[in-house]
Amino acid sequence: MSATSPEMIYAVTDIETTGGSISHGRITEVAIVLTDGVKILDRFSTLVNPEQLIPPNITHLTGISNEMVAGAPLFQEIIPQIEAFTKGAIFVAHNVNFDYGFIRESYNRAGERFQRKKLCTVRLSRKIIPGYPSYSLGRLCEQVGIPLKNRHRALGDADATALLLQLLIKNDVKQFITESLKPTSKEAILPPHLDKNKFEVIPNEMGVYHFFDQKGKVIYVGKAVDLKKRIRSHFLGNTNTKSKFNFAENIYDVQVIVCSNELIMNLTEAHSIKKHWPIHNRAMKKVTLNYGLYQYKDQNGYNRFTMGRSGKNDRPLISFRSAHESRKYLEDLCQKYILCPKLCSLQTPSVGSCYHFEHEECNGACIEEESALDYNTRFEEAITEVNRENNSFIICGKGKTPDLKSIVVVQKGRYKGFGEAPIEMNITSIDTAINHIQYGYDDQDIQVLISAYIRKCDISELVPLTDSTASPNSSVELLFEF
Repeated sequence: MSATSPEMIYAVTDIETTGGSISHGRITEVAIVLTDGVKILDRFSTLVNPEQLIPPNITHLTGISNEMVAGAPLFQEIIPQIEAFTKGAIFVAHNVNFDYGFIRESYNRAGERFQRKKLCTVRLSRKIIPGYPSYSLGRLCEQVGIPLKNRHRALGDADATALLLQLLIKNDVKQFITESLKPTSKEAILPPHLDKNKFEVIPNEMGVYHFFDQKGKVIYVGKAVDLKKRIRSHFLGNTNTKSKFNFAENIYDVQVIVCSNELIMNLTEAHSIKKHWPIHNRAMKKVTLNYGLYQYKDQNGYNRFTMGRSGKNDRPLISFRSAHESRKYLEDLCQKYILCPKLCSLQTPSVGSCYHFEHEECNGACIEEESALDYNTRFEEAITEVNRENNSFIICGKGKTPDLKSIVVVQKGRYKGFGEAPIEMNITSIDTAINHIQYGYDDQDIQVLISAYIRKCDISELVPLTDSTASPNSSVELLFEF
């Protein structure tokens, strides 16, 4: 069946709402214009009582006031009319996911189900009549000579959209409309301005993705084990906040970076967020007060650990994302080196021994039954383990191709960057590794990523390496290979 077949009926729909959020906003007006693609068949339009106040800025935009909708029917009362006009028809709207999403959610609240095939006149216009500077309904109608009366009222916008659809059907020589209606087509789920071809070439591989706005500015950076699946998930289901609607409407392009392993993926994402400062990202855009592990010696000569927030310029022994993560790490450290939890800030200070001493899991440093010398010997062993991450080291991993390996360089506890080197190259010095990396920004966020990855991996072999900037008596530098 072609798009111009008289058997094909289109329910061109427009709604006005109290706001852009599906979960919080409500419909104030619905208009549906039926067309067979050649002529208008029928119209339906009504105000709707949203059962909530209409914000002044919405009234200013649409002209619909609280007084106007006070006596209007509730949405559930107009479901029979909507059913009569849309059942068996193709649901069409300009940026269809907005109108369709609101109506579907309104049906859900009424205990009903709404499911229709749908078409977006923004996406179709970009394909069938390309080259216009703007595809907003107002600008597009002006550019192609379609009259648009009563802008931002449902029937006025629906009438104009119906005329636009007829124009698109008339000019659809490549049958884009028929293609879009196929069950296998992804046109209905994609943002209105994103080229389907851009989405189709995204691989099902691990990596980082960037969404761009109309001006080519990065507005969001994300990561995924499966890039295609993750990007697609952004556009599925109920988009239930105004910010998500704005997010989807502003996506004009997507680009991906395939990464060879998890650590490279995490670092690539962090680099991109800190470089582009995307408007829709929150993580890693501000100075984060992570949790840090610190050491000090008390008045009795016992070395102690303590946990706390770490500021921008603080240099804790090791950093964590949360208090829970830092506590778990310290608990494991105490158990491994038989340290007193009371001297490690894991138990509330009190007179007498710690709880572990009562169960013979502490040697009594908390009540000075164990000497500071003996206790501090084990404490220093724990510090040596913690400080491994403050040495100079290289993390080697899987590369993008079999003949390459990835390398991440940390010099004297500071992250330097990452890159790739030939798989056969024996890298045993920081100097050699640095020649194969792109320098990266170092802060607590990056330090946490690297520390968490090292703690997560099973480091079975440690290979000595050299650092020309290290002092002759510096601690051992290590090469970690995963």
